[in-house]
Amino acid sequence: MKTGNRAGIAAAVMGLMVLAAAAAPASAEQRVGADVAVHYADLDITTVAGAEALYERIQQAAAHVCPLADNQLLVERTAAMRCRNEVVAHAVSSVSSPQVTAVFAARTHHGVHSPV
Repeated sequence: MKTGNRAGIAAAVMGLMVLAAAAAPASAEQRVGADVAVHYADLDITTVAGAEALYERIQQAAAHVCPLADNQLLVERTAAMRCRNEVVAHAVSSVSSPQVTAVFAARTHHGVHSPV
């Protein structure tokens, strides 16, 4: 993948990950807050290893913007997990990489569907 494309995709991932750091009972689409950028210019996401490394970075960023606390109520914990899942799904989608999508599908047991 060309470096220019990677920069554009990194910006898209960052834009999708603009969320609040506090885990309130709201979905990821309803959150607005600090930016979290996921950089991956150092990765070759056309390989399985590169795609897995990017997926891990995306998960770490999602954990940062949708934190879980030990003392959270069940409803808050569920909302934080839903937020993380939505953030990861949106970020993976914005990368538009078959390898990253395959890693996401394998790790989350989601089927990979092609657009109709």
